[in-house]
Amino acid sequence: MSIYDNYLNESLVNLQSVMDDSGTRPILFIGTGLSIRYLNGPDWQGLLELLVEQNPRIKYPLAYYKQTTPDLPSVASELVDEYKDYAWENYSNGTFPDSLYDPDYSKSIFLKYQICDIFNSLLSQFNLDDNKYSKEIELLSNLQPHAIITTNYDSMLETIFPSHSIIIGQQVIKSKSSSRFGQILKIHGCTSKPEEIVISKEDYHHFEVKQKYLTAKLLTYFMEHPIIFLGYSVSDMNIKSILSDIAEIVCENEDEIVSNIWFIDWTKEEINPDMKPPNDKTIDLGDGKSIRVNYLLVNSFDRLYESLYQGSESSVDAIKDLEGKVYNIIKSKSISDLEVDFLTMRSVENETKLGELIGFRKKEEETSEHNNAVSVIGVGTISDPEQIKTRYPFRLSDVAEELGLSHWMYAHQLIVKIEKDTEINIKETSNIYHFDVSVVPNQPQHRYSKDAISLLEKVLNGESYSIFNEKGEEIHPYSLQNKEFQH
Repeated sequence: MSIYDNYLNESLVNLQSVMDDSGTRPILFIGTGLSIRYLNGPDWQGLLELLVEQNPRIKYPLAYYKQTTPDLPSVASELVDEYKDYAWENYSNGTFPDSLYDPDYSKSIFLKYQICDIFNSLLSQFNLDDNKYSKEIELLSNLQPHAIITTNYDSMLETIFPSHSIIIGQQVIKSKSSSRFGQILKIHGCTSKPEEIVISKEDYHHFEVKQKYLTAKLLTYFMEHPIIFLGYSVSDMNIKSILSDIAEIVCENEDEIVSNIWFIDWTKEEINPDMKPPNDKTIDLGDGKSIRVNYLLVNSFDRLYESLYQGSESSVDAIKDLEGKVYNIIKSKSISDLEVDFLTMRSVENETKLGELIGFRKKEEETSEHNNAVSVIGVGTISDPEQIKTRYPFRLSDVAEELGLSHWMYAHQLIVKIEKDTEINIKETSNIYHFDVSVVPNQPQHRYSKDAISLLEKVLNGESYSIFNEKGEEIHPYSLQNKEFQH
């Protein structure tokens, strides 16, 4: 196996481990790169070049505008005026729909209408069956992410994920349903609503004014779910701006990797098999701020999409419908008319029990290909798979809840601290604290014991602790820093 293949395998195992630890579905943050790849769409500069070419009134190429206004939103503002003049000079000949001349519209509506025309034309040629990347797109369409957030204007994602609902522009902030399962949040507008498109300097200024509300809306996502960035550049101003606000809340230390954020970088060049790209990336956010995230360099998205697949027989529509019914019961003004069976409710100890009561069937969980004899450090040999399930019942998210922590990442940080103190990573082996119950190679399913909770509680509280190594020897930390753990 090549150096790069090892790098890819290790990275994807780490990603799957993060998804399993979180106990949630991922959030896909999708940028222009995917529209360029699958729709043959333009990048930002390419879009402005097309807009220049398609306006016969414009005399000079894009370079003319970039000489005086080097940032692209300012160039777009110049083109807004060019398109407004072009539209009104052709007011009576049907160049633009009559409805766009309504005085309630901003002068930018003509440029934005042309943008929609460009992307709608590309989408009309988009076919899932004969696309050059049809295999990749099929793998992508099989995913059931909790939500998709995008700055793209085109409707390609709606075609790939037809069961996801669409929320556009300002409604992302205003709509109560934008944080629920199965949504595509189009934060920079959509071709179906030209007036919502964010393209000019003025649009971006308005977007920045509202951004603190968007950040508040997205914070739950960044705290509870794995976040996968696809089709963005590390230098993308949109992402850096959002990450800057998020970093202030989720980053305790700039040197520590934010374990649930993954930045996927695609290169069209073949990757040298002897190359080992970095596993993480520090993104400069400006104003002296930065954020360190997981990083993966790929030439194809096949393996990534396969790793993100969580395997569910329940459709997106079915899950959305169930969520909606539960939500409506809770918010109903007529809740006082509903009688609660307290005897039944007392038996609802957790999500699993509630799921059983409302009709969910838990998928059979196997624990090991070698159920007859599993060697566990510090325990010995366990031959009964039910004993394993009983001894290791907790996901990392459950561990965090038992410890009173607000997020599973804080429990992960405690495991990292133990490794720093003792050079022992409890997640690397089957031991009294941890067991990998997966049966598929390279698809970890970490489960933890009550011993793990006791151990992590001591670390959390800055108490003395010891841990057993692979030889069963009791190891004391090299150093203990009695700092209050922030959570």
